[in-house]
Amino acid sequence: MKDSNLKGKIKKQLTEILDGNEVDNNLKSKLAEQISAVINDSVSQENLRNNLDILFEYEKHYLNLIKEFKEEIKFATNLQEDLRKERSKFFAETLKEVSDTLRSAEVDSKVASKWIEELVSSYTKSLDLSGDLATENTIDIIGSIREQSKKEVSKSELKKENEK
Repeated sequence: MKDSNLKGKIKKQLTEILDGNEVDNNLKSKLAEQISAVINDSVSQENLRNNLDILFEYEKHYLNLIKEFKEEIKFATNLQEDLRKERSKFFAETLKEVSDTLRSAEVDSKVASKWIEELVSSYTKSLDLSGDLATENTIDIIGSIREQSKKEVSKSELKKENEK
């Protein structure tokens, strides 16, 4: 919308300039159209170039931040992976062992069932809490990276504005 508005304004101004001269109206219109198209393309390309430069700087800085936070990212990833493995092991192995132990100890099935139910509930809550802490840590790291990236984008935009 902005580009067509700009193109229309340029064409109108060029037509007004040419109106003072004895030039054929058809020629005036074609000339104004071509000149406005060239100017509009140049302005659009310059804006695109500036935006691409800012995006490039942002991405470059973002990659540097990821390198800087590499260890924290690895830690968060490993922590989440460990929690998934622990949860899987609990339900695949530990729970079966507890159940087998209760059966071999000849604990009443109602008591054993209630005890296992409470164990699962307690263990699940504990894992959920650990998962929440890991997620919070990960979100904090991502927040730090985003904050620093936004600062860099602002610096890049100011730098581009000052170059103009």
